[in-house]
Amino acid sequence: MASPIQAPKKTGNSILQRLPRLSTSVWLILIFCLFLIAMLPMAMSYMDQATKQQALRLQVNQLQSQYDTVKAKMAGQSSLSTEVGKLKAEAEAARKLYEEGCDNLRSSQILMDLAWKNDITIISMSVSPSQGTVLGTKYPALTYVLNLSGQVANFQNFLLAVDKRFPSSQYMDINITPATVEGNMDIATLSIQIMCTVQ
Repeated sequence: MASPIQAPKKTGNSILQRLPRLSTSVWLILIFCLFLIAMLPMAMSYMDQATKQQALRLQVNQLQSQYDTVKAKMAGQSSLSTEVGKLKAEAEAARKLYEEGCDNLRSSQILMDLAWKNDITIISMSVSPSQGTVLGTKYPALTYVLNLSGQVANFQNFLLAVDKRFPSSQYMDINITPATVEGNMDIATLSIQIMCTVQ
């Protein structure tokens, strides 16, 4: 009798069925290799980022130290600028005092006002241009010769007031003659040199 013909078996179309049969250890090695291939670029990228971060930290530290140095210099310059401004103001004030000393009419009026405030009478006043010496350098000046009457204490106060008002002044000669008769005024002759500014 004839044997029946068997129909061929249908095979599945799945990928696993098409792959060759491998042992479990080979599969583990393949999966591990695929995992390494996938992780290697990420690990390299991480190490590269760590190096870049370290370089950036170093650069930030250098920039911070440069900033601190510049800030310290700027603080020094601002304090220096303030000091220079202060010195300029002082020099301008001193220049005004010196220039005022060279204005004969203004200086004469100031001397008369100071004498009046100290209860002193100016008997006579003469002025002449001269040269004064400061630290070995000659400067233009005005020399005043004053004949005064008053009291000795008032003469002293007048001298202090003139010195305060004209810091550039120098006393060339001071002669005070006390009164010999009660009720008479003391007499003083003063020679004062007031320095001028150099133009």
